[in-house]
Amino acid sequence: MLEVVVIGAGIAGCSTALALWERGAAVTLVEKSRPGAAATGASAGMIVAQYESGGPDEKFRLCLEARTRYPEFAAKLEELSGHQLYLRWDGMLVANLSDEEHEEAAATLRWQRQAGLEAEILEPGAAAKLQPGVGVGAVSYLWFPEEGQLDSQRLAAALGDAIARTGIRLISGNGVAEIVSSGGQVTGVVMADGRTLEAERVVLAAGAWSGTIGGLPRELPVRPVRGQIARFPSKTLALRPIVASHAGRYLVPRADGTVLAGSTMEDVGFDRAITEAGLQVIHESVSQLLPGMARLKPIEHWAGLRPISADSSPIIGPDPELDGLVYATGYGRDGIVLGPLAGAIVAELVLTGASRHDWRPFRADRFAAR
Repeated sequence: MLEVVVIGAGIAGCSTALALWERGAAVTLVEKSRPGAAATGASAGMIVAQYESGGPDEKFRLCLEARTRYPEFAAKLEELSGHQLYLRWDGMLVANLSDEEHEEAAATLRWQRQAGLEAEILEPGAAAKLQPGVGVGAVSYLWFPEEGQLDSQRLAAALGDAIARTGIRLISGNGVAEIVSSGGQVTGVVMADGRTLEAERVVLAAGAWSGTIGGLPRELPVRPVRGQIARFPSKTLALRPIVASHAGRYLVPRADGTVLAGSTMEDVGFDRAITEAGLQVIHESVSQLLPGMARLKPIEHWAGLRPISADSSPIIGPDPELDGLVYATGYGRDGIVLGPLAGAIVAELVLTGASRHDWRPFRADRFAAR
């Protein structure tokens, strides 16, 4: 059996570890905290390919395929873990708050329809029929009926329990300090406590911390970007679809009737502090997107660190200089949607050196080439 160490137990690392285990590898998953405790559990759980797209590029096509594969992944994870993820496909309304945003939405509508996707521009009144309470101050809305979400806090718990019910060896509370190699070949990792784990392959899926691991053959341009989120209590006017703005703010309904509101994008390093300024940004977006929630007070708030690469695209695939090192990091705002498909791609690359999917646009040495 091929011995593989996966560094990081968020959605990227856990999905990869599960895919490797299903294919017969001997997998050790190393996490300095606990599975799903960082960006995965801190996210809003949006499975949105069309909203996050910047155009019909390789990342968009990868996210789109990842979205279509999500029901299968969620069903398998629910069965393995015993957790319900509350996967739902209620669509997404994106508010066009100015004439410029309306024109931007019209351009998005054209190319996405040319790609065969469902999308529509709605007048405020039509949007209010889909979701009562919206429409105040918006020029129009962009409607994506195929976007979805799941409960990311339940996802984090499910990933950990699923790992525990497999043959995967989980080491938690003790991270990796360095990747060890000899003669251009990975030989294992050195743990934070000084222990060495031998391995024939190492998958780097440490999220925002990926670039801090020692022994890398190249500088890895992945930085942490803080996102603050608040949870608001249930209310009489239930939220069904996700409601969002072009600025990256959103309201995401949960099965218990609460609403997650976020998120900020803050370059503050590895700082997960909650700030008054961040909460003010969230409150202003709540008031703008669904005015009926303006007087509600959040019942919970937290922050996570997204792993953002230098070009905002994921870093996937083997290192061309260090044999046995494979990357699964830099997923950024697309981490939840990309995780399962990217995990399958990485598992194929680890075990066979090839994948049915074109991973080359996301290779690690693309930055040096520029």
